[in-house]
Amino acid sequence: MNRVVRWIYVAIVVIHGLIHLMGVAQGFGLAEMQELGDSVGTAGAVLWLIAAIGVLGAAFAAARQSSQWWFLTAVAALVSQTAVVTSWDGAKAGTIANVLMLAAAAYGYATARQPHKEPARVG
Repeated sequence: MNRVVRWIYVAIVVIHGLIHLMGVAQGFGLAEMQELGDSVGTAGAVLWLIAAIGVLGAAFAAARQSSQWWFLTAVAALVSQTAVVTSWDGAKAGTIANVLMLAAAAYGYATARQPHKEPARVG
């Protein structure tokens, strides 16, 4: 992945992960997020927290160019989408970021599976 594209992707995923903390705050009663409605309880807050940790971990793995970043990204996107579905009316826009993450994971998987060519040697 091109370095500039990678860092733009990482920034978007970090923002997405931080937005998940809104569900945590709502579910644990730390803040009132009218956007999410009243449907986030304690169990929902735990799900949002797991999603936030996963998404932020995926961003960190992509930033570090970890060899398995694509796998963590796919898992985090699926957990994130599960959280989004629980508060669909207020969180459905998160689906866009999750689709982006799944597309990036598919790209990462496809490129990781290709054999790497040795550079041509001179002399």
